[in-house]
Amino acid sequence: MIVKTIQEIADMLNCDLVGEDKTSLIQGVGIDSRQVTENALYIPLIGQRADGHTFIDSVIQKGVKATLWQKDHTPYPEDITCILVDDTLEALQNLAKAYLNTLSCLVIGVTGSNGKTSCKDMLYSIFSQEKKTQKTQGNRNNEIGLPLTVLDLDKDVEVAILEMGMENKGEIDFLTHIARPDVSIITTIGSAHMENLGGKKQIAQAKLEILENLKPGGLFLYDKESPEIQECLLEMDIDPSKRLVSFGSNGDISIISSIDYTENGIEFYCSSLTDKITLNALGDFQAKNALPCIYVALDQKISTSSILKGLKDLEMTKMRTALLKVHDAKIIDDTYKSNPESAKAAIDTLMKVQAKKHIAVLADMLDLGPEENDLHAMIGCYAVEKNVDTVYATGPLSKYTIKACTNIESKWFETKDEIVEELKHLLNEDCAILIKGSRAMHMDEIVDKLKEM
Repeated sequence: MIVKTIQEIADMLNCDLVGEDKTSLIQGVGIDSRQVTENALYIPLIGQRADGHTFIDSVIQKGVKATLWQKDHTPYPEDITCILVDDTLEALQNLAKAYLNTLSCLVIGVTGSNGKTSCKDMLYSIFSQEKKTQKTQGNRNNEIGLPLTVLDLDKDVEVAILEMGMENKGEIDFLTHIARPDVSIITTIGSAHMENLGGKKQIAQAKLEILENLKPGGLFLYDKESPEIQECLLEMDIDPSKRLVSFGSNGDISIISSIDYTENGIEFYCSSLTDKITLNALGDFQAKNALPCIYVALDQKISTSSILKGLKDLEMTKMRTALLKVHDAKIIDDTYKSNPESAKAAIDTLMKVQAKKHIAVLADMLDLGPEENDLHAMIGCYAVEKNVDTVYATGPLSKYTIKACTNIESKWFETKDEIVEELKHLLNEDCAILIKGSRAMHMDEIVDKLKEM
């Protein structure tokens, strides 16, 4: 984490101080008055519901010695040193940018409609075998989370893996001006955020901002199977010093064998390694997510043995195609988010898990725009096509999924508790149960209740 004196932080921001203490050492930053620690710099942000400046008294009582303070909030508090700024959020972002410029580390930026968190986890598992590596924790990948992630980096970090999320055009551009990558990866282009951006090509254009702000001579990896990326690349004026590498079918790096499912994950071969790869994750798409990670590692001279061990010992962020055993049932927890591409991939994964019966429990996919009803129906048709035995669903949009489930057992539920009651009778059977939905649907609540039975 950032470790600087109060004066050094003021100098990094080119801001004035109010207060007598200029020499105390700051260790890290905090934006939550309930969690900020004594040695951290308190950054009071102004949100829709609350203004962090109003909690300064409780921060002072905790012994916090310094705060960023917006100039228009007067009078300035006593008993704490204030670093005066025009806007605390902007100051947080500027501080992160300035701090990252003091570090000597490889910066890897990862974005994509699906798979960016899995890719981040794989990169971390591989690089941490040989180098001091830090990554984005949880979903801190936006205009607040990314600066906080940067300020959590230690001064001796060698590899920083930064997940970059977006909902609108310009957001990746903004994040990459805070943290310019040496390596940029776009995992996939999907239908998420179509409501905001209008179409897949517009999504690709927004994601490709990560290439535009890649450092000269940097490495860019992209999904060869996304035609929208290919189309946009042809329209871009790209710095010739930047190296472009594709992955996936017919890409510069590709899977060259069938993908075999094991009890805990998958095994496959790829074009960049002669050894069999054992990946501690489920899904053909996870093998594809591993491809750019393998290429980047080889490009950075990470040994083959470290790559193989990193993928074999991978610890995935929870709620991403995690396989759980509850009594005799196998539960695939893929509840972090959902969109048409990831839902289809999850159904594919479900059907490759060895079991006598395969059940898909689905909830609404959000932010899909005017085609949302048809896209939900498409998932129902896909479940039928893939011979899913049973589809259960909840959420108003998922009624269209159930309507499309012709000739198979299907049922729509008003509540998640009703689904739990239906599923609990199956836990002693040899069945595989996929549970998936957009994050706002909180389908992880079903998983938690089943785990307790």
